[in-house]
Amino acid sequence: MENASLKTQLGARIARLRTAMGLSQTTFALMVGISRQYLIDIEKGEANPTVDMLERIAGGFDVPVGELFCDL
Repeated sequence: MENASLKTQLGARIARLRTAMGLSQTTFALMVGISRQYLIDIEKGEANPTVDMLERIAGGFDVPVGELFCDL
């Protein structure tokens, strides 16, 4: 994914983590308190999540925020 934007790479990473945990978009969105559509937009690289939102997402995975950026 060398040519993909950081938002696209981050979104793909979040989607991989979510699916690795066996969670649907709906379930994970409810866990972190966001709409399913916003999660979809993040995973597609179309949304620009805030640091606070990244903290909530990382918390849903029980990992530090930096873990979301591994392998990007």
